[in-house]
Amino acid sequence: MQPQPTDLQSLYDRLRESEEKYRRFVENAADIIYRTDGEGRFIYVNPVSLKMFGYTEEEFTGKHYLELFHPDFRNKARQFYATQFFNGQFTSYLEFPAISKEGKQFWLGQNVQPLMEAGQIIGFQAVARDITVRVNAEEALRRSDDEVRKLNAELEHRVAERTAQLENANKELEAFSYSVSHDLRAPLLTINGFTQFLGMHLGDKLDDEGKRLLGIIRTNTQTMQNLISALLMLSKTNKKELEMSQIDMQELAKETYGEIVSPEAQGNIDVSISAMPEATGDRLLLRQVWSNLLSNAIKFTLAKDERIIIIGGRIEEHRNVYFVKDSGAGFDMKDAGKLFGVFSRLHSDEEFEGTGIGLSIVRRVIHRHQGEVWAEGEIGKGATFYFALPQG
Repeated sequence: MQPQPTDLQSLYDRLRESEEKYRRFVENAADIIYRTDGEGRFIYVNPVSLKMFGYTEEEFTGKHYLELFHPDFRNKARQFYATQFFNGQFTSYLEFPAISKEGKQFWLGQNVQPLMEAGQIIGFQAVARDITVRVNAEEALRRSDDEVRKLNAELEHRVAERTAQLENANKELEAFSYSVSHDLRAPLLTINGFTQFLGMHLGDKLDDEGKRLLGIIRTNTQTMQNLISALLMLSKTNKKELEMSQIDMQELAKETYGEIVSPEAQGNIDVSISAMPEATGDRLLLRQVWSNLLSNAIKFTLAKDERIIIIGGRIEEHRNVYFVKDSGAGFDMKDAGKLFGVFSRLHSDEEFEGTGIGLSIVRRVIHRHQGEVWAEGEIGKGATFYFALPQG
């Protein structure tokens, strides 16, 4: 049945209305919309296209789509679309740098579809959106990431260099300390031997002043020998290979205390050694830690009327903490940072004897066990020395 004239008019009106809606949509769109013929030359562009590229409608018409691409990208775009359509992928998306009439560069993300008629491509239609802000942000982020990687690489290189330099310096210092200590022992033994010889063979001929001076020489040579022994122990502490095992710390503390304190002195000190968590570490080095901390506590406690030493330990999160608390001379907390330095002493020889190396040995041993040391004290009210070890 053939449509009546009124029906044809109605169809025509609806078609014209539909085309008008489509035209308004395209012309008011925020994106670039265009059509080309089968060779890729523009036959229609919407107002946004004219505004972004800076061409008039007459200048646009007949221009090839590749002329809108940045020259450096045209071959890549031609190859991309040839591959897409050859493989039958008729809907394709491409991001590319575009260039305006005035030479301004910006980025577009473009969807292209072919226009078909009787199975043949008669043209193309495309919708493109300005993605310059996003591309610039991604490029800035990439540059930032590159800078961060470069800085990290430089930092790692510097750290490696500084670490190597520090290791070499430590090795040289240890070698120097070891060599000097050994070289000093011989003349000190000679001096000590001569003073003993003089005391034995010239004792009757020496007056009181001569005897006093010989005594000072012997005392000072003994002090130097003690210092050398401490330096050698410090050097050995750094060199010794760690032999890790499970250690009963309460038993080790009791054993060490019994070895370094005479029975007479033990009777003058009130000592408490409570239960404490086992440790994972080098038994020989940790014995040295207990020896230095206990010797330190005993030295300062014996000078007081109240002689109390408390030894214990506890578990804190992922580490074991051990301590030695005494009722001795104590110290000012503002000097706490000096306690564990080599040759760092808060008291004179007249007050308390010492080499100033014992606590430094404690710190090095604990640091080699990936732990930490610290102290708390108050002048005249004793001190507490702590060390923490990671749980095994």
